[in-house]
Amino acid sequence: AQILCLGEQIKLADAVAAAASTGRPLDDLRDRVRDDLDLLATADRAALSPLAALKTKALVLDLVHALHVLDHLRAHHLASPDDWCWTKQLRYSYDPAARAVAVRMADAAFAYTFEYQGNAPKLVHTPLTDKCFLTLCQGMHMGFGGNPYGPAGTGKTESVKALGQALGRQVLVFNCDEGIDFKAMGRIFVGLVKSGAWGCFDEFNRLKEDQLSAISQQIQVIQDALKAGTPTVHLLSSAAVAVDPNAGIFVTLNPAGKEYGGRSQIPDNLKALFRPVAMGRPDNELIAEVFLRAEGFGSARSVARKVVCLFGLARQSLTAQRQYDWGLRALKAVLQTAGKLAGEARRRGGWSGS
Repeated sequence: AQILCLGEQIKLADAVAAAASTGRPLDDLRDRVRDDLDLLATADRAALSPLAALKTKALVLDLVHALHVLDHLRAHHLASPDDWCWTKQLRYSYDPAARAVAVRMADAAFAYTFEYQGNAPKLVHTPLTDKCFLTLCQGMHMGFGGNPYGPAGTGKTESVKALGQALGRQVLVFNCDEGIDFKAMGRIFVGLVKSGAWGCFDEFNRLKEDQLSAISQQIQVIQDALKAGTPTVHLLSSAAVAVDPNAGIFVTLNPAGKEYGGRSQIPDNLKALFRPVAMGRPDNELIAEVFLRAEGFGSARSVARKVVCLFGLARQSLTAQRQYDWGLRALKAVLQTAGKLAGEARRRGGWSGS
């Protein structure tokens, strides 16, 4: 699925750039994408192997996003490949001479590193996801890290993982707690710098304040080396560590308040090392619709509206209990279960997918 999706992204970017350069309308391209989407979304899932079904879901999610991008470009009357409505999107290009793929977003450019990811589940793109990607890419372009912050269940960690997936990078997620100290973080940083992987430190403000201040010095040393293109860096007073320019450091934060206990205030010198992006409540109805579409539901929009409405009514009507969760995580779990049940019904021949 990884190479299939990458090939589709390159084809789409080339087609949009060609249409914008020649002044051709995007209607024909949109119709082709719509036809491909309908073909995959209505495919007989019962006849597909589990591997082929995963590939189909991944392609459906990408084609839905491509359709939204084309609608956005048409609404803003794309006239040139340099128009902002197009340059702010993730754009893929292949250089046959160098046999390399470049990924661009605004004025930032990155090499696609082809880290094997298998048939990893893909994130449903929303306007919030696009805003997060743009901010993180611009931060990396200027040599900084990324800092998505907001309440639980808004897709902070998943957005970082999805951007890494889009750039062909390995993303390692570390759950921070009071047990992680300065030396443990230093060993993690050495591994990230040498391997060129991304480190996403979840709930970073759960670390103690005195540890945060010391950790910020190591992060600054790494970022200075990445900005300057320095081949080696010294961490933890150790020997020189080789620097892979593809390495990156990201942190996610929950608000420091009564609702989230045990959170520390981030020191100002640490805040300055990351580009923040506020993650608000995502569009649950859009996410549910796209997810159901990928699972082969023909009336995905109607079902998504009803499921999200049901979750909203349950949140308002039922008493507050610790075991109740009506957020995005619970919604995703319900939709995944629905997809599994639909797949079983298809294999038995008892469900048409409508």
